[in-house]
Amino acid sequence: MRVSTSQLQQLMMNSLQRGAVDFSTISQQMATGKRILKPSDDAMGTVQLMALKKEQANLSQYNANIGNARSHLGSAETYMTSFSDTLLQLRDLTLKAGNASYGLAERQALASEISALKEALVDTANAKGSDGKYLFSGSHVDTPPVSAANSFQGDNLNREVNISAGVQVATNVDIENVLFGSNNLLDDLDTFVNVLNTNSGDVGTEVTAMLDSVDVSLDANLELITEIGARINVLDNVLATNDDISLYSKTLQLKLESLDYAQASMELSQAELALQTTQLVYTKVNQINLFGHM
Repeated sequence: MRVSTSQLQQLMMNSLQRGAVDFSTISQQMATGKRILKPSDDAMGTVQLMALKKEQANLSQYNANIGNARSHLGSAETYMTSFSDTLLQLRDLTLKAGNASYGLAERQALASEISALKEALVDTANAKGSDGKYLFSGSHVDTPPVSAANSFQGDNLNREVNISAGVQVATNVDIENVLFGSNNLLDDLDTFVNVLNTNSGDVGTEVTAMLDSVDVSLDANLELITEIGARINVLDNVLATNDDISLYSKTLQLKLESLDYAQASMELSQAELALQTTQLVYTKVNQINLFGHM
């Protein structure tokens, strides 16, 4: 089979172009430190990289959700701890009110303190988080949970966020069981304050009833604090797991992307030599063709 001059020149040009592309590709790889510059460099590796980058993006969103949830629940935990302290103060004042030696004046002084603590409970129950949303209204985050009429205005629905693949956690809290469970603590306090302000006789029965009401709220509040703490522990554990997965994913990504400089340097030298050789051969072939036509 004969090869014409034009065919030979085209073959040589194609070889030069391939050599130039190889040399340029390796040069770019060494300049960027990346082995894969375009999908055709490693189709399978490119697919793996895309999957790893998607996983990194998901983990980043999960961790952002964890941060927001932890901030919200951390605020709720702080307020509920304060709530518990206020309830304990109410219990102490209620016990004092049962002192048989107290007259009406002493009871009225206690009633004033109890009224102030009741208002503190309402203020805590209607607290807002850093995002300006009510902490204890359940999913009704734009509605204060406790009304002026001592009633609950929220609900018991959970607002859940994804914190890992297939793992969700509720970020909202409701205070209904603490104030309005088997009793209405706020109504009970109002009734007790009225008794202390007006009754000069024995108030032992009212004191016992008030202590029972406060204890019910204390138990419910402790249960809520425990639940919040459990959710925070889940968030912390999942965050640690997400960080481990992220580190492993980044290690794999680096392994897929990173260039072996020693290997690349050798390949660059080979590509440069091949390109120079092809250029030399091309020049000589052209010279032969030129002389053949003289």
